[in-house]
Amino acid sequence: MAGNKEWDGVAFTFTGTPQIQFGSGMLHKLAEVLPAGTRRILIVMGGFQQSNADAWKMVADSLAAAGIVTDTAHIHHEPTVEWVDDVVGRFRGISVDAVVAIGGGSAMDAGKAVSAMLTTEPGDTVLHYLEGQPAYRPHNGSKIFFIAVPTTSGTGSEMTKNAVISIKGGFKRSLRHDRFIPDVAIVDGRITMSCPASVKAASGLDALTQLIESYVSTKASPMTDALALSGIEAAIRSLLPICTTAGQDERLHEQMAYASMMSGITLAHAGLGLVHGFAAPLGGSFPIPHGVICGTLLAEVTKRNIEQLRADEGAAAGVAARGLAKYAAVGALVTGHPKEDAAGCLERLVETLEAWTETLQIPRLGAYGVTADNLDAVIAASNNKQSPVQLDKAVMREILLARI
Repeated sequence: MAGNKEWDGVAFTFTGTPQIQFGSGMLHKLAEVLPAGTRRILIVMGGFQQSNADAWKMVADSLAAAGIVTDTAHIHHEPTVEWVDDVVGRFRGISVDAVVAIGGGSAMDAGKAVSAMLTTEPGDTVLHYLEGQPAYRPHNGSKIFFIAVPTTSGTGSEMTKNAVISIKGGFKRSLRHDRFIPDVAIVDGRITMSCPASVKAASGLDALTQLIESYVSTKASPMTDALALSGIEAAIRSLLPICTTAGQDERLHEQMAYASMMSGITLAHAGLGLVHGFAAPLGGSFPIPHGVICGTLLAEVTKRNIEQLRADEGAAAGVAARGLAKYAAVGALVTGHPKEDAAGCLERLVETLEAWTETLQIPRLGAYGVTADNLDAVIAASNNKQSPVQLDKAVMREILLARI
């Protein structure tokens, strides 16, 4: 792993990924990857139908030519318990052979949940299967064949086994099982080109955050390291251009789609850090898009983590040195600074992330109503997750204040 001259001997497990259909134009494969004998599918649709009308007509025509009936459930917000239960209630009694989610992260989560809940008993609610709920019970993992088609490059949820569902009270909880990993993921960078630059920026920084956090994670392995680094390389080549000067460059959008896909795989196996430890309570309490939370906090959290790792070098020399070496490796990739100058790589990494936050015009938390007076509940519900260093509540407050 980066920063170590010898093999660490780290043991790890690695679960499956979907069948991946990757590349520009791969959307046309949808009818081909459905299970043999498919006669009816349910499409969980984000905004794709309006933003990519020609591409959608091509898909719809190919499905019709194959004799496949399509029903559609539209999702334009993060999935709620009520939305999932309503859709499942309408389609549970109909013979649905496959569920296809086409859209951003919300559509991916919604599609996973619908696929899983269509196999449950009539009258059942997804609330029972959400982790941390009083009436929680584990799902048995059965689902309808599920295909994920992301239209944004950010969450990587086409690679993961959980669906994030919003519940009353401003909370988000996960429906999770190893079998909920999509059966097929169609990752077509071409269909992300129609996204507004602001969406590309926030989504892209979400993916970059996931890649960096999983790379420096305490649960990282040689395998996740390799995938994370390849994703980071793709993101740094593509993210700024597709949001600024190259908004119609198909190959760059394909690279960003690859980075997002890698981030989904690595987060699923290595976990995440404090940025995502903040994301759930912030997103549950304020109307802040998930990508904006990640984008606005990435540089500040990275800066504070590096500062704390440096302070810990005496007390926890091995752990701190490893964390710093990994951040330095990211800095060398992101900035092109000579990797031999670790201190310079660390400094330039923070400076570059701060500059990207400004260039991409990522809003501050205050734009969504966050103030110094309403941070207590957010901080109390936040955690460092698998971060290489544990920051205390006082530092967490300073991070959030810096981005208000």
